[in-house]
This record gives sequence, structure tokens and C-alpha cells, in this order.
Amino acid sequence: MAPDTVVLETFYARVPFGEAETKDNLWEEIDEQSIASETRRRLAKNGFRVGIVGAQVPAELAKLLALTDRAAPSAGRQGTVTADLEKEPRVVLQHTQVRAEHPVEILASDVYDRLPVLVCNASGVTGQIYFQAQGLFVLTPHLEPDRRVRLELVPELRHGESKSRFVPLGQAGFRLDQSRSRQAFDDLSVQVTLLPGQMVVLSSLASRPGSLGHYFFTREADGRLEQKLVVIRLAQTQHDGLFNPQEPRPLNVSFQDR
Repeated sequence: MAPDTVVLETFYARVPFGEAETKDNLWEEIDEQSIASETRRRLAKNGFRVGIVGAQVPAELAKLLALTDRAAPSAGRQGTVTADLEKEPRVVLQHTQVRAEHPVEILASDVYDRLPVLVCNASGVTGQIYFQAQGLFVLTPHLEPDRRVRLELVPELRHGESKSRFVPLGQAGFRLDQSRSRQAFDDLSVQVTLLPGQMVVLSSLASRPGSLGHYFFTREADGRLEQKLVVIRLAQTQHDGLFNPQEPRPLNVSFQDR
């Protein structure tokens, strides 16, 4: 792997709606205070819940993610998940290798035919209806000293039909891109700094039905509402902040007259 490669393991888990908040010690052992207080308030107003887990995984979370000697079924290795999250199993694991500063998409919701969205921001409450909409997070890793990695997560909606558009490539000209329209919610972006083995947990607040977070992390199955958790583990990094061959450091050499 390249020196700036980051390896991520992403768990997608489904539980009955509200169960994740009522399970004993689940969120009590997830560190939500490590998220900046202002960011936490903005997330909570919009139905999101985010926290960090150390290398020692709480028992309830390990049980929920089926962390046993038998590995969880795998999805695609890169980009979007290829497993059908509409069916069993309840937990799906995705392995991703990504270069630093290169964004990767983490799917959150199913596709909604019609999605009325209300967002709480500094200017009040704004609303819009999206068609053929799907929620996801755009994750960008940034290398920090001492082998730490800062993960930047921005919630987005992809919606509408795929359209062809020309994307500028600087002096290289243009390339033809075929994608759906996107709505990024930069005010709800989250930044967490992890060491290898640590995790970030993403879910919704059951007390905020109809919020953006609710649509990201819930779905109906067999007439029942289910809640999702997305758990991203920093599995490995090639980065070592104590020695970077691309940043040579001057030697401390002194010469004395003889």
C-alpha cells in the first residue's frame, strides 16, 4: 500500500427502532463528548447521533455488530456497498482502502421515491422535497501526527435522475461525468480523530422522527420500523508521523574550528 493509504472497516447494523438507545450501556460507553459541543447541538437538532469508541469495544456494541470469531458477511471493497441491505444478514461489513485527502462514499439510507426534508440551521428551519433521494456520508481522511487519522464526514443527499455534465480538469480540459444531483449539508459535517483500532458510531435519535437523521438511519421492513447504525473502524494506516520520507528534516550538525 502507498504510504498515505488508510484502511477502513465499515459495519452496517440494523435493529428494531429505538432499541439501540434502550440497550443497557450501549451509548453510555460510546464517547459523545469528544465531538465539539456546538457540532453536537446541530447534529441533535437534525436527528443525528455520533460518538467514538476506543480500541476496547463495549460488550453491547460487540454483540450488536456480531464481533465473534466468525467474520460478518462482506460487502464491496471499494466505493459503494454491493450487498443488499434490504435482506438478511443484520450486519454487513465493508472493507475500504482509501488514499489521504481522497473522498469515499459511505451509504446510509435506502432510496426514497419522495423525501420531504426539514433542516434546522442558524437561519431557522428550511424545507425542500427531493425525489429519488438517498442519504450518504462523504468521508475524507486527513493524516495527523503520531499515526492518527482525522476523518471528515459530510452528510449528503443524492437525488433525481442521472445527468451528464462536463467537469473541468484544469489545464487538462474536461471530462464527462454522469451522476445525480447532490445536496451537501456542510453545517452538519463531523470531524473525528482516531488511532488504529478506534471507531466512530453514527446513528439517529429516536426522539427526532421526520428529521434528516431519521431518514438517514431508519427504514421500514415487514411493516416495522428499523434503525440503523453505521460503525467505521480505522483498521490500519501506513502513515507514521514520526518519519515521513517526503518531508526531509535538516540534520543538526555543527562544525568547530580546529
